[in-house]
Amino acid sequence: MKRQINKAIEVICKDIQEQATKLNWIELSEEDILFELVLSILGSQNKYEVALKFANVIKDENILTDYKLINDIQILENMLEKIFTTPYDVENSMIRYRFPKTRAKYIAYSLLFLENHGGIKTILKNSKSTMDIRKFIVKNIKGVGPKQASHFLRNIGFSNNIAVLDVHILRYMSLQGIITNDYKSISSLKAYEYLELKLIKFLEFILAPIGFIDQAIWIVMRVYQRECVKCQL
Repeated sequence: MKRQINKAIEVICKDIQEQATKLNWIELSEEDILFELVLSILGSQNKYEVALKFANVIKDENILTDYKLINDIQILENMLEKIFTTPYDVENSMIRYRFPKTRAKYIAYSLLFLENHGGIKTILKNSKSTMDIRKFIVKNIKGVGPKQASHFLRNIGFSNNIAVLDVHILRYMSLQGIITNDYKSISSLKAYEYLELKLIKFLEFILAPIGFIDQAIWIVMRVYQRECVKCQL
């Protein structure tokens, strides 16, 4: 079974790599990059569709580009909280965001912090390495852990050589004996980097960046999990 899973990952990874659109963060606007960062903050413990809906509402309200507003943190928090407590249609259901006060504070603080440090593009340009900027994001952007930071950097095309260790990837690592603990998530950056390196070394037999490989793992493990559930019925 382990060999079959790895073979499937190898085949799917090749397809992903061939079809991938190369994204360059340098060509993105400040607003585009901030949008992806806000989406990362909103996506923690929420469905992607819900996070995307509320991120789009924030963008439509011009909150990401109104720098006068960003510099008044209390007004910004109030605006964001109002957005999060308003129901919006997501997949034919009227949904309010789950953590309105907490995420309003996180986003308001983060936007102000980035504005006071020259903007997100300037910070990215001045970073020494992918590991350096990921560490900076985890330390300074509220509500973004190692997984979300990695996903953000991948989404803007900053680096494809970091892993997004979500539950499906961690399940794969456990199945393959790479890890022995039953991890659900990893909040410590040090632990995250340790497990990320173990995964990259294990997957050296697949000649592709980890960013493509873990997407293939995600697909295969979702199918594997569904089949396991069917077998138990």
